[in-house]
Amino acid sequence: MNAAYKIIWNKCKECGFLQHKTHLRCLKCKGDKFESIAASGTCKLLTYTILKATPMEFRDQQSYALGVVEFENGLKALGQLTTKENLKTGIILKPIYKKICNDLNGTEVYSYIFKPLE
Repeated sequence: MNAAYKIIWNKCKECGFLQHKTHLRCLKCKGDKFESIAASGTCKLLTYTILKATPMEFRDQQSYALGVVEFENGLKALGQLTTKENLKTGIILKPIYKKICNDLNGTEVYSYIFKPLE
């Protein structure tokens, strides 16, 4: 993963629950002490969908795949998949940080996309 743009979640120091870093209290035990955990390694596809009515930023694409993945250390992420073909839950993917579109103001938008391992 790109060291400058890691996917970071919080792990509750009380109960170990993993949650998005924007929450101020643990969603499980209400604790307020966390350690930051970065996604690492490959990930597994948990679920996916094919978007056929794409947002304006993706007007150059008729459709694309969007999936929820889980990394080896339990972190989950939502992102585009590099292909719409031969997808099935459980396949192993690798994260790639790259430009995904230009926003409506023309600014480049970067994010992780997920590519099946061959």
